[in-house]
Formats: sequence, C-alpha cells, structure tokens
Amino acid sequence: MHTFRSLLAQRVLIRATSLALPLVAVTTLPACNLFNSAKAAVQNAAQIPIDVTESTSASLDVGKLTGPLAGQPAPAGGLSQDIALPPVPVDLNKTQPNLVQYANGHIVTLEINKIAVTPSNNTMTGDLPALDIYFGPTDAKGIADGIKVATIPPIKGGSTTAVDAVIDSAAMTEAGTKYLAKLAFSQIMAGKLVVKAGDPVPGGKVDLKFDLGLHAVVTPL
Repeated sequence: MHTFRSLLAQRVLIRATSLALPLVAVTTLPACNLFNSAKAAVQNAAQIPIDVTESTSASLDVGKLTGPLAGQPAPAGGLSQDIALPPVPVDLNKTQPNLVQYANGHIVTLEINKIAVTPSNNTMTGDLPALDIYFGPTDAKGIADGIKVATIPPIKGGSTTAVDAVIDSAAMTEAGTKYLAKLAFSQIMAGKLVVKAGDPVPGGKVDLKFDLGLHAVVTPL
C-alpha cells in the first residue's frame, strides 16, 4: 500500500523525467576563422565591377591566299590552306582610363565575356571559315605564343551581319590572369580554309571589327 508521501515522490519523479531536454552538440568556431570570414565578406562587399568595350580590327585577303585558283574548281584531293593573321596589339592603357586608374594592384580579375565580330567590305565569293582567337603577350609572333580563348563561326560571303564568337571560359580565365590583367596584350587569329575537290575556290576580301566586352572586378582606390 502506497503512502501519500511515496505517491507524491513518484509524481515528482515522473514530471521531472518528462521535462528532461535532449543534449545538443555545440560547435565553437575558432576566433581566427570568424575573423577571416568577416574580413573576406568585407573585401567581397568592397569589390567593384567595371564593364567596358574595346574595339579592334583586322583584314583578311582570301584571294591573296588562293591566288590563281580563286574561282576555279578545287583540284583533285581538294585544297587546304592555313590562315594566319598578324597579331593585333591591344593596349588598354591608352584607351580605357576607367581601368588604368586601378592598374596599380587593384584589379582582382579581368576577362572578356563577349566578342562580337562584324564583317564589312565583304567581297568573299565563298564562306569565310571559322577562325580561332588567341590572346598572348605584347611580343607574340603567332598562335604558339598565346592561349586559344574563342572561335568565330563561319561567315557567309558578302554578309555584313555580326556574329558572336564562342568563348572558352576556362581558357579566358587563364588568359585574363596571364595577359589581360597587364592591360596590354596581343590578339591573334588563325584558321584553315578547306575546299573539297571540284568545289569553287573562294576569293575576295573581308574586314573584321571585334568588339571585346571586358569585365573587370577591382578594389577601391
């Protein structure tokens, strides 16, 4: 037979048990990690994006490459002709004052996120084949000195319609770190003209204008 006191003790025990809270694991971050995270957040918040456009140009005389074969059926076995344009110097120090002011250690990244190519004076009698774009140092002599960053799709003979180059993002990041961030570099273009046996060999010329969409991230002066 339970006494009043023993019943009261059981009720207190049951109530105390029902109110017990589960254990919660608490992880304490080292003070240095908290400081580094806060510092990184402040630095990221202070970064400034800058978008500008730089224009370059080049001319290609396909008729000079194909010579007397222009307009004639390609010989047996077809025709394969390398296309190599001279490097085009690009000096942002002279054309982009908004970037130059950050050149002394304030440029975090500098890349090109768009390349629009506009043909003009296009007298090509056939399609201009795809051309690869390379960026290299200011003293580059050819594609061996640069990094392939984009490809221009074929352009129809006589067309003056702009096309967008297809950019290799990873290669562009590499070129941006290695060459573009110095604000002076070379733009190099190369391709291959291939004509099947019996097809007409193209001739003519074309001028190409390149609008380079530059995206920079800088820190305040």
